[in-house]
Amino acid sequence: MEQDTITIKSGKVNDYLHHIDVKAYGTPRMLSVFLGEFDDNKSILIDCGSSLDIKTALKYFKKNEIHLSSFKYLITTHHHFDHNGGLWKLYEEVKKHNPNVKILTNQITKELLNDYEHHLKRGSRTYGNLVGVMKPIEEKAFKIITPSSNFNSDPKKLDFIDNFTINGSEVNLVIFNIPGHTPDHQCPALIKDGKVDFIQYGESAGTIYHSSELITMPTSMPIYYNHIKYMESLANLKKVVPLKAGFGHFGVINGKTNVQKLLVEHESFMKIFREKIITYYNEKPETRYVLNTIFPLLTARTDLSMDYNPVFSGIALAIVYGMMVSLGYRKIPPKELIYYNKFYSL
Repeated sequence: MEQDTITIKSGKVNDYLHHIDVKAYGTPRMLSVFLGEFDDNKSILIDCGSSLDIKTALKYFKKNEIHLSSFKYLITTHHHFDHNGGLWKLYEEVKKHNPNVKILTNQITKELLNDYEHHLKRGSRTYGNLVGVMKPIEEKAFKIITPSSNFNSDPKKLDFIDNFTINGSEVNLVIFNIPGHTPDHQCPALIKDGKVDFIQYGESAGTIYHSSELITMPTSMPIYYNHIKYMESLANLKKVVPLKAGFGHFGVINGKTNVQKLLVEHESFMKIFREKIITYYNEKPETRYVLNTIFPLLTARTDLSMDYNPVFSGIALAIVYGMMVSLGYRKIPPKELIYYNKFYSL
């Protein structure tokens, strides 16, 4: 098992958890999904990627003898196409082997997964046909939960949804309510032996595009990014630091001390990033100027080759524009503003 500070390879990271690089956008180190494999032939999957990534996930399952009949839950972090745009496709495949499989999510994610046209159009403008295809998911597929806002520092007092076992040890499932990146963002967590063993942060604690340094980038994607909610959620996550933390983009941070260090780093950098956006916008209120001026700050925080990962320029544009929307510098289209107000008022 990989025990470096940051795990970027696909494979097992502890006795029950797999990290999988689904090669999103056709490149490595773009999107992580996580598989929990437990006793009694039970499995869970956290996120799945876009419809273009499902084939890679299925190949990993087959290679590692993870039978589709074992999946009890397909769990989401949020509705974005790159994290769960392929959920309809995976669900239909798993259902052939286990008709009782459930998509474990919240009501907002369910709505946005099935009312995806605006979101997919926005993504297509930035990433073209790399967004894949989204389709509606049948009602009976879902098990709707209310994510927990209980961030008790004592793991035994957290709100458990379900439990599993691995080699005689109990593993409890918790799902935290973590709005900000999107209104529907939730963070699945696994509690083992009385400790917070793993949390899939999704995009609630930044992104990591570096293979060895604990430095982050923003996740301020339009149109649903809400900076106040995001920072509140980040403060809550600091109360329940896990032994391992998964990131949608990208990999696993190993060790509680490393996770704590990264959360503090990200909190600090988000303040800097927001201040830079304000400064550059005041200098010249043009999106392209703000992006070009702040771009070197972002590229310094990754060891990915920009030539090898051309989608990074699209990511940079999105996180800059998202912060500008949150600051009120750019407007949300009226049709989607209705959704924004509805979801953040819940």
